[in-house]
Amino acid sequence: MARGFLDHLAVERGAAANTLAAYRRDLARYVTWLGDRGRTDIAEVTEPDVAEHLASLREGDPPRGHPPLAAASAARALVAVRGLHRFAVREGLAPVDASAAVRPPAPPRRLP
Repeated sequence: MARGFLDHLAVERGAAANTLAAYRRDLARYVTWLGDRGRTDIAEVTEPDVAEHLASLREGDPPRGHPPLAAASAARALVAVRGLHRFAVREGLAPVDASAAVRPPAPPRRLP
């Protein structure tokens, strides 16, 4: 599933190699996270699943060697996940986009 989405990005959208590499890492982490929770089909994923994944990115996963992500990095990972879900709906692999209502974390405000 994620491979089809990455192929779509490379061929139809002409995504850069670095973008594809980042999305590949983000989606591999997402698919592993879903698998750990018994979700093997994209159609089974719910909005709370996506929100919990985002929260887990911000908290990190030290046993797997994943430190907590900054807001900007977590937002980029969420963009990859949202793209995957939109792709799944367009391809008829999922009835609804479970990620549509999940918003990325706000980056910290910087002083002028």
